[in-house]
Amino acid sequence: MKGWKAFVERVRGVNPIVWDSALALILLGLTLTEIALSADQQGVTTADLWWSAAFMVTQALPIAFRRRAPFTVIAVVGISGAVYNALNIPPQPYTEVLIFLVLFYTVAAYAKRDQVILVGVLSAVGLVVLNIPFTDTFKNLALIFVLSAAAWVLGLNTRYRVQQAELLRERAERAEREREERVRIATLEERTEIAREIHDVVAHTVSVVAVQAGAARRVLDQGEPEEARRALAAIEQASREAMAELRQLLGVLRETDAGVDLGPQPGLQRLEQLVDQFRQAGLEVHIDEEGERRALPAGLDLSAYRVVQEALTNTLTHSGSTSARVLIRFGTDALDVEVIDRGGPTQAAPDSNGGQGIVGMRERVAMFGGELEAGPADGGFAVHATFPLPEEGG
Repeated sequence: MKGWKAFVERVRGVNPIVWDSALALILLGLTLTEIALSADQQGVTTADLWWSAAFMVTQALPIAFRRRAPFTVIAVVGISGAVYNALNIPPQPYTEVLIFLVLFYTVAAYAKRDQVILVGVLSAVGLVVLNIPFTDTFKNLALIFVLSAAAWVLGLNTRYRVQQAELLRERAERAEREREERVRIATLEERTEIAREIHDVVAHTVSVVAVQAGAARRVLDQGEPEEARRALAAIEQASREAMAELRQLLGVLRETDAGVDLGPQPGLQRLEQLVDQFRQAGLEVHIDEEGERRALPAGLDLSAYRVVQEALTNTLTHSGSTSARVLIRFGTDALDVEVIDRGGPTQAAPDSNGGQGIVGMRERVAMFGGELEAGPADGGFAVHATFPLPEEGG
């Protein structure tokens, strides 16, 4: 199957003039063959054969350029055909009509709209004027018209399909550009929000360091070394967390707002309070925790909290589900956060209406080198985030 698709792609990639040149040679070969077979007919001279062959060359070979200049080609071939029929040079090959059928199809499919109308009118008149003197019965003339009309209709159908394909391609490209722009804007907005939140965390940590340093100085002056030691230990821990946050801030720069609240941001320790808000809104939420709880870097703790918040918000907003499960798994080297709802009769994928929740969650997780998976699961929707954890005491 792959080999066939590759072959089709190669065929489509061939320059159209190559195929049209091959078609021109085939039609020329058919007409010349018919002329040669008519050599023994009574009244056909060698001069007639050469003149007929010459006219067929002028009619068949221009077909090689039929798609590049359809109006010019049918004008040249039409003039040649009109002169040939007017001179009535024997033999008149029946295969000549194939040339005109190909050109009727080509003009209907590829020429400009005004040219299509003009050629259609002139062709209809020309067929009547040129063929009535040489057509024995009305049946033969009717057959010519039917064949010409069929070629014309096929050409118009091709024109319509090409236009539809071009329209669909343009729409797809425009939709892709709009989607990329939405993602870009959502990413920038979310990074700005992340920068604001981490700024708050880092500022809070620095405030703690300042307070603890002042306390250590005071207790040292008062002769209380144990209290000073505890304050210095707190400073050490806060400083390590602040350094980790500063490393994560690389590439996420923004101007900070004056008067920003320096209080700590929420974390998993406030998860129960968050869940109570959703329970009051009618969403039954069960929280499970696995592994040994451990202290988390403030920024990571905040992002884990926000992932749960956004996932539950999506469940409440987009799903017909009345229940959801939150699983927090503390591993030795990673924190797993999973939110699963059971779906419902009005289940819809988050962000299906242009929302940016999943984009935001993915940005939050990526800030810490983690991964996020979101998609349908067991008739509902699941969000699974994995945050790498630093070594304890490191």
